[in-house]
Amino acid sequence: MKTKLTDANYKPQFAGHETFYLRYGWLKKAADEVKNAHGNTRKVFTDDDAIASFGVGKNMVSAIRFWAHACDIIHTQDSETMVSELGSFLLAEKGADPYLENPTSLWILHWKLASNPKHTSIYWLFNYFTEGGFDKNLLMKALFDVADQYGWKKPNEKTLSNDLLVFLNTYAMDSSPKKGAREDNLTSPLAELGLVRSGSNGRFHMGWGPKPSLGKGAFLYALCDFWEEYSDANTLNFQNVLLEPGSPGRIFLMDENDLAVRLMEISDDTNGLISWSETAGLKQLIRSKSFSEKIKNDFLTQDYATVQHNVEAA
Repeated sequence: MKTKLTDANYKPQFAGHETFYLRYGWLKKAADEVKNAHGNTRKVFTDDDAIASFGVGKNMVSAIRFWAHACDIIHTQDSETMVSELGSFLLAEKGADPYLENPTSLWILHWKLASNPKHTSIYWLFNYFTEGGFDKNLLMKALFDVADQYGWKKPNEKTLSNDLLVFLNTYAMDSSPKKGAREDNLTSPLAELGLVRSGSNGRFHMGWGPKPSLGKGAFLYALCDFWEEYSDANTLNFQNVLLEPGSPGRIFLMDENDLAVRLMEISDDTNGLISWSETAGLKQLIRSKSFSEKIKNDFLTQDYATVQHNVEAA
């Protein structure tokens, strides 16, 4: 089970990214470098040759390592770093989406980031924050209050400020019309999801509402992931899926109607593995068995199979 923000032994993290937000190409570069090290990975990100291999400065190499770990593209165990199952699936030479062109890839990367309490600011903002409009100063004050509430060591003001700036640059899409290609106006791949919208005078708001680019496979993967983490029961209440910290409803900023429509279709989408029930006013999901990693990955693969089918048909 993941450590919760409210646990006594929880240790908040507001650094590690060296103040660099996620850039296009970084995750694939990290996966390629780790794979090409052929098991000798201890110094992939720290060796003197790393700067030349990655083509960026030392601090940015550290940032690439941070984001690759945070997005579950690579993982490290006993000082050895390996490409994760997700990293291989997406970014290998013949991977499903090595250049992150399918929205499902971005939704899953966001899920990995925002469902992990280790990344304090991102996790808290998507799972607990409820304000409509905000600016960075409001977020700083709110997180200082959270630190006091949960008994954390008070974060350094500059560190927290930098962490929130990285969050905004990673997720915020500029809502003002600009000339030029749309991709030139994005700060990072995850900004394409529109989960944080920027307004005027440094104001922002969270992008609650329908998510048409969120594929059925990505949604089902996240739902199963959440269910396995949240409960051993074979039933799950609608409100838990909508509002519970760590749920698809919170992390994908879904509205109630959009979520309800998806869940009412879930029996067909899962071949009966999960069904929707409304009995005596109680809205809930019922599963016929627990979810294996294979089941989750098979759901995820559906989104890419659909795209491949459409390409071949064209």
